[in-house]
Amino acid sequence: MSRGGERPIPGARRVLCVLALAAAALGLPQVAGAGDLADVKARGKLVMLCYPTQTNPFISVHLDALRERNLKLAEARDPELFRGLDLELVKGFAKSLGVTLEVHALTTGYDALLPALVRGEGDLVASSLTDTPKRRELADFSEPYSTSWLAVAVPPGSKIAELGDLAGKTAAVVHGSSHEELLRSLAPGVKLQHTDFTLESYLAVKEGRADFTLLDSEAPLGQAAEAPYSDLKVALRLQEFGYRMAVRKGSDLLPALNAYLDRLRQSGELERLAAQY
Repeated sequence: MSRGGERPIPGARRVLCVLALAAAALGLPQVAGAGDLADVKARGKLVMLCYPTQTNPFISVHLDALRERNLKLAEARDPELFRGLDLELVKGFAKSLGVTLEVHALTTGYDALLPALVRGEGDLVASSLTDTPKRRELADFSEPYSTSWLAVAVPPGSKIAELGDLAGKTAAVVHGSSHEELLRSLAPGVKLQHTDFTLESYLAVKEGRADFTLLDSEAPLGQAAEAPYSDLKVALRLQEFGYRMAVRKGSDLLPALNAYLDRLRQSGELERLAAQY
C-alpha cells in the first residue's frame, strides 16, 4: 500500500514513475505522464501535493481544525483543513473534472514536492510554486495564474542597494525553494542560512542573524514589505515571476488545467480570488 493507506498506483503508472526518477537522476529525457486524466477520473479523486506554511496566502493549514481532529499535518487529507488561493483554484479544477479533491501536505520542504509528484504520490503540485530551470527538468508547469516580484528585504538602516552589495552578506532562505536556486545563480558569493519557513527567515533578519532575506513582494523599492514582514524594506527587486502549478512530464492533465485557469481568467473569477487572498 502507498502512504496513508491509499490504493497502489496501477502497475503501468508505477513503472513510469520509476523510469522517470531514473531518467531524472541520469539526466535523460523523461517518460511522459500521459493518462493521468483518465486515472484521476477512474479514481474519482484529484490529489494535490503542497507544503503549507502559516503565513502563506496560497496554501496554509487550519491549525485549530487540525487539533480538533487530533491529526498530524502529514495525516491531513480533507481540503477543509487548508485554506488559500492554491486550494481554491485546485478545488475548482477538481470540480470541473467531476471528481473530489484530496490534499497531501508534505512537511519536509519545497524540495520534496516534485520528487513526490514524480513518484506518483499526487497528481499535481500547487504550493506558491514557480518554475525554475532545475524544476523544469522534473515537471511540466501550468500557465501563471498570479504574478509578483522577488525582492531583497532588509532591516532599516541596511546599506544594501544593488546586487553587488550582496557579496559576503548572509541571506536567510527557505531550503529547497526557488529563492535559494535563484540567489545561488545571481549572487554566488552570498552566505546562506537555511530555514524551514519564510517567517523563520524574516526572524533571522529581524534578530540580526542574517543580513537579508528574499520575499515575494509587490512593495515598491525602498518601501516596507507587506504584512507580516512590514518592518523590513524592499532594497532590490530581482525579477518578476509567475506562480504556477506542476504536473508530471507529458501529463495530459496540463491542457485541462490550463483551459480551466483560462476560463477563470476570462470570467474575472481568477482576479477576484487573487484579490481575496
